[in-house]
Amino acid sequence: MSDNAERLPLIDPGAAPKEVQAAFARLPDVNLFRAMAGASSLYPPFAEYLTELFREMELDTQTERLAVLLVGKLSHCRYVWRQNIVTAKSVGISDEQIAAIERGDHTARCFSPKHRSALAFTEDCVRNVEVSDAIYTAAARELSSRAIAELLYVVGTYMMICRFARSGRVPLDDEPGPSPYLS
Repeated sequence: MSDNAERLPLIDPGAAPKEVQAAFARLPDVNLFRAMAGASSLYPPFAEYLTELFREMELDTQTERLAVLLVGKLSHCRYVWRQNIVTAKSVGISDEQIAAIERGDHTARCFSPKHRSALAFTEDCVRNVEVSDAIYTAAARELSSRAIAELLYVVGTYMMICRFARSGRVPLDDEPGPSPYLS
């Protein structure tokens, strides 16, 4: 098998069991979700959970999407990076902010203090699992405890998604799917 060959089959939404078909209706039809649906026992509740991440939370959508992009970048996950550029732009993330994350400049002037602290928090969480006291304290000055808890959900979820996409060698879609925020 080639190092780039997909490992997980892409499930045909029309041929899937009814509960999986219902889950497909919640999110954009992209290869990642078609591969994840191979775990038919887990995909329907996961799709329901993931849909919640696209609803209003205390953690604002721009901070959330910046964290998602950073998780994709730090995880060297081209699939998550590419798809989430579309989603980030749909909530007002600028090309300048995307470029800063891509080059690893999380303290760039284009980021607000809240964004900088959330990016530092995200990076420490991805790299070290447990965020240091200093970074946590800095984040707590900008984010409520609820928003930090939501950020941990987002970071952890996308760390799993990156590992799924990379280990399953999910092929890129011809074009990125639409933003779930526009659905």
